[in-house]
Amino acid sequence: MNEKLRPLSSKSKAPQEARTGGGSSPASRSRQTIPALPDRIRGILGTRNLTLYSVSRQMRELFPKNRRCRIPRNFYFRLRSSGLSPTIGQLFGLAKLSSYRLADWLDVFGFRVDEIGRLGNTLPRKRTALLDTSTYDSSMEIPWFRSRPRDTPLPEVAPLSLLLEASGPRRISSLSTMNRNGFLYAKIGCEDPLAFPELVPGSIVRVNTLSPEHLLQISNGEVTENLFLVEHARGLCCCRLHPSARNRITFVPTQLPFAQVELELGSEARILGALDLEFRPLRSKKQSGRSACSLPEVSSDLAKLWKPSPLPPPVQQPSTLLRSTRLRAGLSLREASEMSREIANALGDRRYFTSPGSLSDYEATNTPPRHIHKLFTLCILYSIRFRELLSSFGYTLTESRFDAIPSVWMRRERKNYVPPPRPAAPKVQETPFLEALVHRIFGIPFFLDSAIPSLSGLSQISLRDVFWVGGQTQPLHPSLTGALFVIVNRQQKKPVAFRRKSTWDQPLYLLRKRDGAYLLASCSLEDRVIAVHPYSEGFVRPERFRNGVDAEVVGQIVTVIRSLAPRRQPVRRDPAAGIRLPGED
Repeated sequence: MNEKLRPLSSKSKAPQEARTGGGSSPASRSRQTIPALPDRIRGILGTRNLTLYSVSRQMRELFPKNRRCRIPRNFYFRLRSSGLSPTIGQLFGLAKLSSYRLADWLDVFGFRVDEIGRLGNTLPRKRTALLDTSTYDSSMEIPWFRSRPRDTPLPEVAPLSLLLEASGPRRISSLSTMNRNGFLYAKIGCEDPLAFPELVPGSIVRVNTLSPEHLLQISNGEVTENLFLVEHARGLCCCRLHPSARNRITFVPTQLPFAQVELELGSEARILGALDLEFRPLRSKKQSGRSACSLPEVSSDLAKLWKPSPLPPPVQQPSTLLRSTRLRAGLSLREASEMSREIANALGDRRYFTSPGSLSDYEATNTPPRHIHKLFTLCILYSIRFRELLSSFGYTLTESRFDAIPSVWMRRERKNYVPPPRPAAPKVQETPFLEALVHRIFGIPFFLDSAIPSLSGLSQISLRDVFWVGGQTQPLHPSLTGALFVIVNRQQKKPVAFRRKSTWDQPLYLLRKRDGAYLLASCSLEDRVIAVHPYSEGFVRPERFRNGVDAEVVGQIVTVIRSLAPRRQPVRRDPAAGIRLPGED
């Protein structure tokens, strides 16, 4: 058992199938059937009646002055012999000549554009940043579910395993009709949470871009009850606003000592929309026992009064775009370089690492980097949409007019999933839970599928770990106000309350009582008795339960998905589905 593993040498007596690659495993058989990269490119071009010779000639005509966009006639040989990495100009030319999507051509060479959003959504941010919600690979499959039939009213709190069941993977393209336009998503930075503790660093918020001016007008000159996402010269912020005369607004911090700066709408500030959903982490990554609501640091640039500057122009040169987005992200060249090391480690390729000198060079020239890896890194670091960065370099394509490369050349694995048989529906059935939920919240953010594990700190999440809590009538903690779902870590079953911490710092737990009802609150274990500590408006009598007799701890709540509708708006209940959402008309 103490013998170290070492690779087999050329003289070792390995099994015959290991030496020849002719093993009987499915993985080895699939590797044999996948064509080499030059053969795949030849096959893709053949579907358009193109050859490498004709492509090389046409590329010279399309880009007579840009040698980086040309494809040499020995392109196949260089791919086989030296592992040539193409430039973005070469792939742009291939996409334009073949009328196949650029994202698919990138995928052929091992660059999955959706990785930009996956890493960008999970990377810690100093400043609030917009997230890339684009799905570049529309043929990507994700797990999907269907509503379980029920003949009883929807419970106030229930695990999703009682409401949904797996129905097999579905392509994102087949689910895109569920989502409605008009939403942005942003991640709250660790240095500028003006709305703390209502919003905490690391939270992902949804922004409704429809009619934010109307919500500002109905405040009648008072501080707004809605939280807004506002763009200014120094970046983005989410907070309440105080409108004043002469078309001006003032940021209103909730608790932290941020400077209240007055800005003019249109020239110095732009309201992007009102916040309506929050994906809220409740545990810190660095210190697993520390609440994510702990008091964050305040940036010195935002704590003191600063003079507003005009908004940057929408169209910028690449060098100006990179510099302005880096400064708005609050990063120095050295800090950005260190973050690129994390990106390289996450993607398993050191070519994604970018030195401070290279980052400085990119801000001094309008020429794209030689390696596509660097383009990915820049988009992730500075929260730039991939299409936006390419457009600044002059590489603009209307992807909707292009076709997808046939899947036979894309090395996409198909999942043969057979869903379980659907049980017989009861005689009296209410509106299916999933359909009613999608209708009420106007869609599901599929791009956050990879960000949920980062928010919760759980590597694997099942339906048993996610609970519907939208039926609560009196939440026992301010973080649970408007909550729709919670994610529970079932491994943490010993409740702890920190006496010297604030209300927002207290960890939350999910309890199940003897009668089957659930309770969400802060609690502690005292002499085999679970003491519940309610933190809510008004008087709520504290409760005590014998641990394992009167109640049991299901686990610690690590993520809350909640509505951010103002309290004064009416609360409606769908009589058919039983789904309660604050702020519905």
